[in-house]
Amino acid sequence: MSAIPPDAVQVRITPDGICFIDEEYFTSPPGVTLNEAVLSHLQLEAAALELPIQAVIQDEQARYTTSIQIDADGISHPLGHQSQVPDRPNLPPTTALPTPAIPPSNATDPIPADRPYEPLPEPYRGRLSSTCATANQDRFPEAARDADQLLAELSTLYGPSHLYTLAVGLVRGDIAWLSHDYRYGLQIWIFIARSWHFHLGPKHSTTVRAVGNALGCWGRLKPEDANASAPHVVRLLQDITIPNGDSVVQAIYRRTQRNDLAN
Repeated sequence: MSAIPPDAVQVRITPDGICFIDEEYFTSPPGVTLNEAVLSHLQLEAAALELPIQAVIQDEQARYTTSIQIDADGISHPLGHQSQVPDRPNLPPTTALPTPAIPPSNATDPIPADRPYEPLPEPYRGRLSSTCATANQDRFPEAARDADQLLAELSTLYGPSHLYTLAVGLVRGDIAWLSHDYRYGLQIWIFIARSWHFHLGPKHSTTVRAVGNALGCWGRLKPEDANASAPHVVRLLQDITIPNGDSVVQAIYRRTQRNDLAN
């Protein structure tokens, strides 16, 4: 069995389906399974570092543990053998949960029905619930129009960075992701990240996840759009510190250089 270095990434999935990566709460984007999201996260980290990384995945829900290596090109392969998780695994405690609400593990809709995180006054709360239901029926253009109308009204009433407005912004960002509108998704997640940075600070998990969503959208842009928006993403990473932020900036520079050479 291959030896796993002590600095391997530690992935833990609790019995109720909550995921932690190196003891930080992790959630998958809407419409993406947790396993797919974890693998994509590890592939992004390996690509940013341009080095293979190893990870230990301890799934208490499925009752197994396994070790994998992800190469810089995104190819993953197992290390050693899968084994059953003991009844009382020696894992970090889960008492220090982040403050954002965690969707129930049995949720099947891409956009959780318990959004928004901040209670909205009626009639906006009901309208937002209807927008979520529309998106969950894959009627993304209609859902996007409804969310945009809500954003315009709430921005006028409360301001663009108010928690009510941000609650709708989260849903609008999810709709952009689900409909593969990554250009708009990048714009709104950058705005949301900066707003959460204002409300919660740079180290809060909600802020960091919003930055990660912006990076996820940027990574899926066409080369010309990626190059045009790269300065905005770099500026975001300079203003908001995230784990491996410097490595991600260097990866952005390398991608834009490769895009320039390809033209």
